[in-house]
Amino acid sequence: MKPNIVVIQADQMAAQALGAYGDEAAKTPHIDALAQEGAVFDRAYCNTPLCAPSRASMMTGQMPSDVGCYDNGADFPASMPTFAHHLRAVGYHTALIGRMHFIGPDQEHGFEERLTTDVYPADLDMVPEWERPMDQRLQWYHDADAVFTAGPSQATVQQDFDDEVGFRTLRHLNDRVRVNQASGEDVPFLMVTSFIHPHDPYEPPKEHWDRFEGHHIPDPLHPDVPRIEQDPHSHRLRAMSGFDQRYPSIEEVRNARRSYYAAVSYIDDHVGRIRAKLDELNLLDNTVIVVTSDHGDMLGEKGLWYKMSPYEESSRVPLIVYGPEHLVPQGRFSNPVSLIDLMPTLLELSEAPQADVAGISLLESARQEASGKTGPQDRDVIIEYLAEGTHAPQLTLIRGQYKYVVCPGDPDQLFDLTADPYELQNVAAAEEYVSVAQQMRKDVESRYNLEKLEAEVLHSQKQRRLVAYSMQQGKIRHWDYVPDPEHRYVRGDFWDALDYGKVRIPQAD
Repeated sequence: MKPNIVVIQADQMAAQALGAYGDEAAKTPHIDALAQEGAVFDRAYCNTPLCAPSRASMMTGQMPSDVGCYDNGADFPASMPTFAHHLRAVGYHTALIGRMHFIGPDQEHGFEERLTTDVYPADLDMVPEWERPMDQRLQWYHDADAVFTAGPSQATVQQDFDDEVGFRTLRHLNDRVRVNQASGEDVPFLMVTSFIHPHDPYEPPKEHWDRFEGHHIPDPLHPDVPRIEQDPHSHRLRAMSGFDQRYPSIEEVRNARRSYYAAVSYIDDHVGRIRAKLDELNLLDNTVIVVTSDHGDMLGEKGLWYKMSPYEESSRVPLIVYGPEHLVPQGRFSNPVSLIDLMPTLLELSEAPQADVAGISLLESARQEASGKTGPQDRDVIIEYLAEGTHAPQLTLIRGQYKYVVCPGDPDQLFDLTADPYELQNVAAAEEYVSVAQQMRKDVESRYNLEKLEAEVLHSQKQRRLVAYSMQQGKIRHWDYVPDPEHRYVRGDFWDALDYGKVRIPQAD
C-alpha cells in the first residue's frame, strides 16, 4: 500500500530555533518527537532565502533560475511539473492547505484541491529593481518596525490565517477517511499544510508568549554587522530594511526574539494536533510526515533580521522526515541536502517515475551516508539569491565544511564552517585556503554564466514592471486564489448525507 504523505511547512522557521536542532530555549516538543523517531537532516538548506522562489524551487526540484522564479514578483510557469503533478499522475489525491506564495494565474500547480487562499497577493506586486538606489525603498520591503513593535496580539492577519489552515487541515483528514469509506477504496493522499508563522511581524498569540515568561532565550551571539569591506551585502540588507537608520536596543532585541520563539511554539502546537489527528484516524502507521520551512531568520545575528542572506541562520532550514521504518531510515544525517531534494523524495515514496530534476531523494542520501558511500564533501548544495537587496546575482556553493559566496562587485567570501561555524572570518584570501577558494570559484563559474544571468534577471525585472503597471490600469482582475464553495453538511439525500459525514471512532482490536 502506498503511504500517505503530509508535508508541513512553516515560513521563516530557522533550524537553530528548534529543540530538535539543539536549541535549549525552544519549546517544540511535538516537532522534537517526530525528530526523535524519524530522519533529521542536520545540514539542510533552502535554495534561495526568499519565500516565493524557494517554494517554486522546492516544488519543482529545480533551481530558482531554472524555473525563472527569481524573486517574490516572478510568476511560476504553469507548464513546470511539480511534485503535486507527479503524485496526482500516479493516483494520489493532492491538496494544498495554506500558504505557498504562487505568483501568477495558476494558483494550484498540480493540486487537485486548494482549501484556502494565500496571505500575500498573487500578482506581480513585488518586482525588485536592481538599478534603483538602495535608499529609495519600495513599499513592500521588509521594515525594521517589525522588530520594534514585536509582542503578543489578541488577533492578527497571520493568526487568523494559520488558525484557519490548522482547522481545515484536521477537517481534510476527516474528509480523506470519509471518501475512502464511501468508495471502499484506500486512495493515498498528499496533503501540504503551510503556515505563515513565525514570519515577521513577530506577533504571537498571548498564550504562547506567556510560555516564555521567565524563560531564558539567549541573545544573538554575534550582533555586530561585519565590516562593509568584507560583506557589503549585509549592509545593503540593513539599508533596505532601515536598520542602518535605527537599531533596536538589547531589550527590544530580546522582546522580538521571545516573540519569534513563541510563534515557533505556536507552529509546534499545530504539528502536534496534525499528528494526533492522523493517529486518531488510524492513518499514522501508513503516513510519512515531513516538517520543513522555506528559509530561516537571522534574528539579530550580524545585525540582520529576516532572511535574504547566505549566512546559516537565514539559509539553513529544518528538514525532518517521520514515517514507517521500512520507508524512512531513522537517525541524524550530516551530509548537505536542500529543498530541491523534496521532489525526488516524494517520487520515491509514491513509487512515481523519477524525474529529471536537480535534487536527489533524501532517503537515498540518508542510505548512502549510513552505508559510508558518501560524505559531506561529496554533495554540493547551491543557494541563489536574485532578489531585492542585491545589485547582481549572489551565488553560494556549499561543499563539505566550506561555504563560498560570489556576487559580482562584492568581495568573494569563503567560510570554513568547521573551524568557524559562526561565519566570522572570510578566509578567501588566506594562504592556507587559496587552493580551496580558487577551485570553488572555478566550479561556480562552470555552472553559471554570471553576466548572462544578470542580464536575464534585469530583463525579466523590466518586463514584469511593465506588465504589473499595465494591469493596474482600467479594470483590475487579480490572480488571488478564491476557494470553491464547499458542499458539505446536509445536502441532497438527507440520510445519506448524514451517513457520509460520519467518521466513527476506531474500535480497539
